[in-house]
Amino acid sequence: MFYALPLVCPRCRAPLAATSQGARCSGCATTFPMRDQVLDLRAGRQGETAYDPHYFQTLAAVERDHFWFVTRREVVRDVLRDAVPDLARRALFDVGCGSGGLLEFLGASGVPLAGACDAHPESLALVRRRVTVPLVLVDEGRLPPIAPGWSLLSLFDVLEHIDDDLGTLRYLCGVLEPGGILVLTVPAHPFLFDEMDTIAHHRRRYRRAELGEKLRTAGFRVLRLSHFMAPLVLLVALRWLLRALPGHPGAMERRRVELAVTPGLNGLMRTMLRLERPLVRAGLVPFGSSLIAVAERPR
Repeated sequence: MFYALPLVCPRCRAPLAATSQGARCSGCATTFPMRDQVLDLRAGRQGETAYDPHYFQTLAAVERDHFWFVTRREVVRDVLRDAVPDLARRALFDVGCGSGGLLEFLGASGVPLAGACDAHPESLALVRRRVTVPLVLVDEGRLPPIAPGWSLLSLFDVLEHIDDDLGTLRYLCGVLEPGGILVLTVPAHPFLFDEMDTIAHHRRRYRRAELGEKLRTAGFRVLRLSHFMAPLVLLVALRWLLRALPGHPGAMERRRVELAVTPGLNGLMRTMLRLERPLVRAGLVPFGSSLIAVAERPR
């Protein structure tokens, strides 16, 4: 299924050619197998672990209804439609697709899908059940093995897991075609960084100006850059203040509670965050627990 994708060898970065059983590098002649409808393009992980794959099953179970996931996917869809007039003529390749819920939603919303990659087999096993697109298994700590020629790439809450975020942005700018688009979301406000970020293997949280500067330094023209999920800033700050109280639940228990869909609270948060969406689309949200950016490789 991957034959139409512009991909490169993760070892030598030479172009790949399709074979009956997967792919073969045109440079170093390394072969890469197709397993369970996923092309395995791993060459060996580099650096520290960037994600704990046991969370994928939990995410897949809650992301349809949980207010955080509902808000993120609706904001991504709205901002993309506003910023990219020819969105229907671009095919999205998602770098770090996770459990696939956002990718599935965008496809159902009319965004053409080109494919996706992730560093965890557990992720791609879930994604394969949700969307029918080429899937690629890649290494943690290495640049994604994608060749130049893309019109639309995404990094949804992935950049904060990467040690060399600026190097990754430069690479993605280089593999986009002129006029190509990158859409990404990241956690915001470094002062909110706490043990929950550590559990999630976040390297950092971002200031709005910092993210914009990194995108421009990488070669992008920033089309949209906005905070969203403003009500969550207070909740995250409150969590940070309460963690020192005697008898307060440990970090793992708090993470379990935060990922649960709690009736009443979940509906309230969805309502509050839905009211925020027009302001996000207008770029008028001055703070929020997340950031969304849409950036273009100059033509």
